[in-house]
Amino acid sequence: MDKNIFEQINEEKQEIPKIDKTIKEVTKYKYNFYQKMAIITMLVCFVVGIILGNLFPSCVSGGLYSPTCTHTEYNVSLTLLFWFASFLFCMMIYSVGHIISILERIEKKL
Repeated sequence: MDKNIFEQINEEKQEIPKIDKTIKEVTKYKYNFYQKMAIITMLVCFVVGIILGNLFPSCVSGGLYSPTCTHTEYNVSLTLLFWFASFLFCMMIYSVGHIISILERIEKKL
């Protein structure tokens, strides 16, 4: 037998990355146009969701057969639905930007 398992482990062992190195790598990441637009769109959609919940209030109390609503309140379900839909939309845009940045990095290495 050439080497035992412990000698093989010692030869193949790599140093665990330090937190400082990892933080430096993460902080120098630059967002491309699509990623910036997705972040800005998400912030705008957050505010628009709050406004929509206020513009279209939900009816709390009304008569059994009356077509009018006597008391309304903030429409939380509409706000949450709009936030969820805008989150999915913005994540789709962000992922396209991330794929483009990965492809650009691959192109630089070729």
